[in-house]
Amino acid sequence: MNVKRIHTGYLLGLSLVISSVIYFFASNWPGIERIERVGLAVGLMLVFFVLSTVFSRFRHSHRFLEKWLWLTGTIAFGISVAIIGQTYNSHADSYLLYLIWFVPVMVLGVLTVYKAFYVVGFLLSQLAFYFYVFPTSYFPDWSGETTLVLVLIYLLFTHGWFYLSRHSLLNSKWIMFGSFCFIHIVFISSSFGSWEYHTVMAWLYVGYGIISVLLWKHRKQKELFILSGIGFGLFLFGKLLEVLGDVLGDLLPFLLLAIVCLIVFLTVKYISRLELSEKESETWKRVFKSSVLFVVTVVCTVMLISAFSGIMFLIFSWDNTLALMFSSIFLLLLPGIALKDHISFLSNILLLSGLSILLFANLTDVFTYGFRPETMVVLVISFCVIGVVLKLIKNPWIGSYAYLLANGVVLLFLFKLEESLISIDKFEPLLLIVLVFSNGLIHILGPDGWFNRNALAYSVVPLFILTFFFEGQWLYWLLNSAFLLLSTALVFYKPWQSNAFRYWVGITLWYVFLFYKYYDIAWSLVHKSITLFVAGLLVLMITRVSSRKYKLPTDEEPTFVAKKWKSIWLVVVVMVAFVTYNGVKNEATIQSGKEIHLALAPIDPRSMLQGDYVTLRYDISSLSEGTELPNNKKIKVVLSPTTQGTYEYGGYYKVEGNWNKPYQPSDDDIVVNGITYGDDDVQYGIESFFIPEGTGQEFEDKTIAVIKVSENGNALLIELE
Repeated sequence: MNVKRIHTGYLLGLSLVISSVIYFFASNWPGIERIERVGLAVGLMLVFFVLSTVFSRFRHSHRFLEKWLWLTGTIAFGISVAIIGQTYNSHADSYLLYLIWFVPVMVLGVLTVYKAFYVVGFLLSQLAFYFYVFPTSYFPDWSGETTLVLVLIYLLFTHGWFYLSRHSLLNSKWIMFGSFCFIHIVFISSSFGSWEYHTVMAWLYVGYGIISVLLWKHRKQKELFILSGIGFGLFLFGKLLEVLGDVLGDLLPFLLLAIVCLIVFLTVKYISRLELSEKESETWKRVFKSSVLFVVTVVCTVMLISAFSGIMFLIFSWDNTLALMFSSIFLLLLPGIALKDHISFLSNILLLSGLSILLFANLTDVFTYGFRPETMVVLVISFCVIGVVLKLIKNPWIGSYAYLLANGVVLLFLFKLEESLISIDKFEPLLLIVLVFSNGLIHILGPDGWFNRNALAYSVVPLFILTFFFEGQWLYWLLNSAFLLLSTALVFYKPWQSNAFRYWVGITLWYVFLFYKYYDIAWSLVHKSITLFVAGLLVLMITRVSSRKYKLPTDEEPTFVAKKWKSIWLVVVVMVAFVTYNGVKNEATIQSGKEIHLALAPIDPRSMLQGDYVTLRYDISSLSEGTELPNNKKIKVVLSPTTQGTYEYGGYYKVEGNWNKPYQPSDDDIVVNGITYGDDDVQYGIESFFIPEGTGQEFEDKTIAVIKVSENGNALLIELE
């Protein structure tokens, strides 16, 4: 077992343990009392920090474990904050959860200069902003002006991340590429749609896109130039369709075809001049040329697919799949193959477009008609044509796309054949086994290369898809076990260790599997938690025993855990104090608060960290009709008792220190704190009620919520009746 596998073993073991903890608390196990849950959460967090500190006091060859354990403890802090919310039914997926989590992560990042903290902080900041704009427990009606401000603020703060990622303090490619992509995605998505400021954002992106392309053209990070070109090219293509679609009507495909021809002609001329130029270095020429050709290929392929499809549908009827198939073969694929040694980038455009339209013809034919000979002929001819492309084309990207389509055509053929001749609906997904074994055989027998790597991907991915089916049957457990064993073998099996692609496929599938199992209701979260915890301990033990056989040099250089233990433990003390304070505060409200009943109407989503819950809306969530409240302001609402034993809006509220009308306090009234989020809508922080996994239907008929209100007006949701 080499160093890479040792690190992987510890990483997977820790991941299994932390996943088991998430599953454990998300299950809302009824046997654990409120205070006990909070205590267990704090204890778990401290276990990781203590272990990390203990390891830092000894000489050993696994210094990375100290940093990983500390990072895991920081992740456990976020889970602890989520547990507080789950235990006291507060704010499912609230932006405050991620914002609170973000603060100690960034403080530890500054203290330790450990890049992993910054990456986690970046992800938490993105989640905090997302859930602020799109909360799960209520639906804010943002005005156009507010939406514009939020978009601009997001772009500014993400640019801040991008700048820091290139600074010597962070120097993180993960954050650099992540923030850069998010910026362009938000710009593009906000430039389309029906909201009134999409035109403003479009013009802003025109300027930004041009500057971005020109700025990164001569910089070292050519990947940023490529991403800028792709984003800006797709934006211009979308706007072209948007503007010209209604004006030109049926003539639009011909205009797109003309534009593609013009772009190809100009690119050929420009590349020729670039190659003759003596001003630039050969390395720069090569990188810049490949970047330009990549951007042009992507943009022209999208435009050519749209143009060709539109022209074919004007000439033939929409369901004439044979005409569409043969047109793509003779007008796109064959010319693409002929040009592969002459104008390679034009060949790539034609091949990508032809393959895409060929797939579309197959899908249209299969899902439009029942079993007929023509359908099977289309599938067989398509498979043969794709096989010819795979045989003649050496470009790995084109080949990978063709290989994907070949698997898709085989799958369509199998499902169509089964539907017409065999009809085994219950076990229909098992047809994927054909792809699993056929691709697996190709991978084992074939030489290493892009073809071989594709075979591995299309052997393992269908097996993963099969783990979604046959819940409650022996096949479910067999397929899940087979998938887990295979993905583990890809990472640890010694004869395969030299293949980096196998390793990364295996490690990726491991985490995809863990994430998917969180949402798999066929296996209860409690049982998942116990199983994953035991599995995590086994992986850690096996890795430890195996690593002793592999002689590693002792790392004399201590990590930040030993160097700065006082300052980082001060952060831990603050985190523990925060979790404990919130638990005690909420428990005090439950013990001393005044109990009231409110009418409600629930719906049934799921929290990212906290498990199943019902989102509640109360009669008091909307004040009287005609009320106009400022958005996102603190509010105090007066509730009055009714003859039915519940409380309702009493007609009085206080915003920014002012009552809506003169109010005389009454002993029967209850004043509750809230936040405004619409003209007459208020959120009280009691809109989420966490429930045991899979029991949502039991709460559909609940009509009353039991609430405890503290003396200062904070409300806690206790139960539903």
